[in-house]
Parts: sequence; structure tokens; C-alpha cells
Amino acid sequence: MSKGRVLVLNNYSFDRVGAEVQRRDKPAHHLYGIDLLQEAGYEVSILPVDEIVAGDFFSKITRRFGSILGNVGQQWKAWKLRREFNMIYAPCQDQTQTLGYLRAVGLFGVPILAVAHHPLMRGRFASLLRAAARLRLRGTDAFPALSKEVATEINGLSTAASKSQALHWGPDLDFYAEFPPRAGSGAFAAGRTGRDFTTLHEAAMRSGAKIQIACLANDPVVPLAASRSADHIAVVSVCSEAGLGYRQLLPQMAAARVHAIPLSDDPSLAGLTSVTDALALGKPIIMTRHRLIDLDLEAEGIGRWVDVRDVQGWADALVWFEDHPEEALAMGRRAREIAETRWNHRIFAREIEAYCRQLLHSSS
Repeated sequence: MSKGRVLVLNNYSFDRVGAEVQRRDKPAHHLYGIDLLQEAGYEVSILPVDEIVAGDFFSKITRRFGSILGNVGQQWKAWKLRREFNMIYAPCQDQTQTLGYLRAVGLFGVPILAVAHHPLMRGRFASLLRAAARLRLRGTDAFPALSKEVATEINGLSTAASKSQALHWGPDLDFYAEFPPRAGSGAFAAGRTGRDFTTLHEAAMRSGAKIQIACLANDPVVPLAASRSADHIAVVSVCSEAGLGYRQLLPQMAAARVHAIPLSDDPSLAGLTSVTDALALGKPIIMTRHRLIDLDLEAEGIGRWVDVRDVQGWADALVWFEDHPEEALAMGRRAREIAETRWNHRIFAREIEAYCRQLLHSSS
């Protein structure tokens, strides 16, 4: 017997990601628990991503007002299907704004569960965004977050103090099984969002530490590395995100001694996927200090923080890990233990499933 009918709205195609997971090209944590909801007995249906098409009515609205309304075309499809489902799950926070407004004023009867990645109060028009966020939160039944700070912000904006809590999104450990933790050598860095590879490159030049950087071809570090090259630094650039896939990068990730996650000064969440990879592979981490990363690297004994744009701080950290292989290996073991016991895909899915049970029970 079905535990409930769940309609999933997301900002990228879960059908595509599901196929990648089936092929073992990507770990299942990128499905944000929908695979394990299905295993637990829920009927999960994925609403196709609504492409923004030139000339389309809903696309025009989304282009102009998407930061407040979300993807209007996708939500219109959900509205039309509202009698076929018991609840909506939106792993991306910006897909259900309009439905939340409608639910807040009694025009949409389906419970909404959304996951917040970033602070709601970002950018210009703060007062307008605040009013919209409060209305949206009134119509969003549960809004857990990927960090304690965002959960606190949501609870502060909401009239319900328990609207949000921090989740434990972590790795699909089975995916990394062929790469057990080992000492490795050098540092590895990869990513595309909110990265500051230029600071990392300068630190590697200054320290002489061995490092490999994998990035998109339009990253500022690419011309910098071409003009200031060194044998101990490898910058591998690709033209599309497909070139930064797991099958291409996993061997290099596993061969590194430490994972480097240099971030720019940005209020949005960044670097969490790289943290997740490091935990799964049993690697210590050097990372730019970021208030939306709940895992305290130094308190947990799994790495070192560096201040934003601190070239010397990065240089010192890179040298320390080159000079301390045994300590790095011990840090990596602790990182893997955290993934096995506190931060992983199954724990996250259990947290999401608990919300589903709660919402379906309260609406029945």
C-alpha cells in the first residue's frame, strides 16, 4: 500500500540525474532522497523541468519575476495536477514560491515541503523580499535547510518557530566504495560555483605545494595559470560541466592527500558538494571559512579553515599537509567516520521521510 503520492518539483531534471545514478555515473545524494522515498513505499512522480522558452507567456513572467514567483510554468502544471497528489516536495528552494502564496491565502490545498539551500534575504529589494518570504513561509508547511543559519533565518521570518531545521545532506557512500581511504599526495580542487581558484593558484605558486585544479574554461584561473605556470600545479579546464563529472574526476579525488575548497566572498551556499565528496573518500579538507557550512573542520579534526582571499593562509595549509602525511591520513579517517555515522544520503532521506509522514498525517 502506498504511503502517499508525492509530486517533485526541481530546478534541474531528476529524470536525467536518476539515469546517471543508475549508470553509476553520479552518486544518489544528488537525488535529494527521492530514490529512498520510493524504496520506503511512496509514489513519487517527477514534474519535468519547465524550460524557459522565448515568446512563451509563462517564460516571460518567470524571466522578469522569477526571483519572487519561481518557475511559473512548472507551478502551473503542478496546480493542474493538484488533485492527483497528497503533497509536493521541492528539493530546490525556488520552485514553489507562487504555490506557497496561493496556499497561504487558502487557494491551494496540497502540503508543500521545500528545502532551503541559501538565505532567503539576498540581493536588492530587501523589504519586498521580506514581505514575500513571510507570505510564502505561511503557505509552505515545512522548510528545512542545508545549514543552521538558514534554518534560523526561516524560523525568524515565520510565525511558526519550528518551520525549519538543519538537515544532514551527505554522500551516497556505496558510490565511492571502489576508492577506499588512502594517504595520497598533493591537493585536489574542483568546482564551478562560488570558487576562488585564483587565490589557491597564487598560494600554490608561493608555497611550491603540489596541486591539481579542475574547473570550467571560463574561470579566471585559466589564463592566470597559462601566464604563470609551474610543474607542481596542474590546471585542467573543460568547456562544459559534463567534463567535471564524477567518472572523470574520482580517480584524481581519491589520489589526493587533501581536498582544497577555495570560495569567494558570497552569501550563498557553496562548496557543500565538495565537502561531501571529501567525507566519502576519507580526505581531509582545506576550505575558505563559510558561515553556511555547518561542519566545523577544525573542531572535528578533519581539516583547516582559511579566511577569504588569504593567500598566505592557503600557502601555509598546503605546506602543512605536504609535510604531515600521517596526520592527514588520520584526519581522513575521521572524515569518513562522520560520513558513515552523521552525514550521509540515507540519514538525509530519513529526515525528509519524517517530514513527509508528518505532513501527510496532518493533512489526512
